Amino acid sequence: MGIEQLILFCVALALVTVIFYISGAIVGNDWTASGSYMLRVLVVAIVAVVAIPVLRSAANEFDLGDLGLLLAFVILIITVRYIMIEELIVSEEWLAAIAVSLVGVVLIYIVDAVAGLISDVRILSLF
Repeated sequence: MGIEQLILFCVALALVTVIFYISGAIVGNDWTASGSYMLRVLVVAIVAVVAIPVLRSAANEFDLGDLGLLLAFVILIITVRYIMIEELIVSEEWLAAIAVSLVGVVLIYIVDAVAGLISDVRILSLF
């Protein structure tokens, strides 16, 4: 792993952390953040930044198409439910986990598309 890839990984991790904080704040309707909540968001972002590319490349290796992305999304929902939702005030945890994951993934693709339009660099090309 070169220095450029390490910098891209750190930038992607920071962006995904901010994106999941925003999506959790939208779903939970609470914009405050404690230290433990931000640590939970960081863990979810690490899982998202690492799991999605690994599962997508593994699915491509076995010619499974988008099954790897579906599996990564399910793992993301489970991770959000058991790590991040614990500190949000919601009535239905699984529905909130699905909503946070869906909003997070949509925001990730929007940020990636905007970065691709502004420059030739795809910041979240891992996704």
